[in-house]
Amino acid sequence: MFKKSIFVSLTLCTILSAQSFDIFLQEALQNSPYLKANMLEIKHADEQANLLQRYKNPTLSLEASRFSPDVGKSEAGYKAALTQPIRLWGVGNDRAHLATATKEEAQGLVTLKRAEFVKVFSLLYNKYITQTALFHLAEDEFAISKNIAAITKERYDAGTIAQVKYLRVKVDLAGSKNALNEKKAMQIQSYYKLLAFSGLRDEKALDDNYDFKLSNRATKEGQNSSAALHYLQTQQKSANAKARLNANKIEWMNVYAAYEAEPDQDIVRAGVNIPLAFFNTKKEEKRIALLQSKQSEFLIQNQKTALFFTLERLKKQLRILGDVIGSTRELYGSQKELLKMYEEGYKIASINLLELQNIKNQMIATKEKEIRLQSLKNKNIVIYNYEVGEYNE
Repeated sequence: MFKKSIFVSLTLCTILSAQSFDIFLQEALQNSPYLKANMLEIKHADEQANLLQRYKNPTLSLEASRFSPDVGKSEAGYKAALTQPIRLWGVGNDRAHLATATKEEAQGLVTLKRAEFVKVFSLLYNKYITQTALFHLAEDEFAISKNIAAITKERYDAGTIAQVKYLRVKVDLAGSKNALNEKKAMQIQSYYKLLAFSGLRDEKALDDNYDFKLSNRATKEGQNSSAALHYLQTQQKSANAKARLNANKIEWMNVYAAYEAEPDQDIVRAGVNIPLAFFNTKKEEKRIALLQSKQSEFLIQNQKTALFFTLERLKKQLRILGDVIGSTRELYGSQKELLKMYEEGYKIASINLLELQNIKNQMIATKEKEIRLQSLKNKNIVIYNYEVGEYNE
């Protein structure tokens, strides 16, 4: 009795200390090395933006000369020249637009990766709670098989049933034990796979009774909030900004000033070097950027169409799954009640062993069906929430 009380207390402590899905997810979002690495994309884009808008350095030229006239002694002279590349009017705005588009594209990528992280994390958590439910179902089946085996042994010892029926029950019990161990192994596998993806190093007890909630975002809003769609739009904007910048055939010209000191004169020069766009007109770069923009446009159209039908499919499937899960639970309740009646009847030899085992197997199959349907429902909810932007920052 004392040992049983300790076991119950430990079980209750484990349940009370189990971490909920929401808290576990927040810890993963804050501490995941994968997400921290992704966040560096924004800083990288900031530096790229600064690089795009950076001015070129001036060039200083120094030159020493010696003049040797035909008559008289030679004298020294020198020359100093300063050259500064100057960005042409309008190019600075185009570079600023490209810098902004670059940063927005990086932010879109980070948002997309975060949303994908939450989606995969949620799917792995759903897998864990599904395997845990199947393990608990295997425990119930094993307990029922043990009870049937105990009743059968009593009847066998009393000489009211044949040995072959007792052996049949023992085989069924061994099969239930084997299934229990298999389900436990699958639960452990799903648990550690979830921990590995989370990026957290500490093992912890997790709540295995969680139902995912469907986002209440409207479909139209969800399309605009889709992380994948938003990232494609930022890519298109970046391609357009590149095409706009490459439309400038000439971006820089050199302004220079020079001073020369000679023995009998001083010379001051000022001027400008303007590149002539005869051969390199940057038309290839412009065409490449326009092709990338057009490609992004087609991908956006495809993404919108796919997103619309995906959301419609998921909403209809979820409605049907809700009805099927409800009817399956009702069937399980009836089968569970029937099993109790059959167990009582089997004790007094009014029920056949095969009938009892058949009812037991039907009940277990019905419960397993309910668990897998609930898992599919949760999976569809996770995908729906991801598509409508519920997992964006």
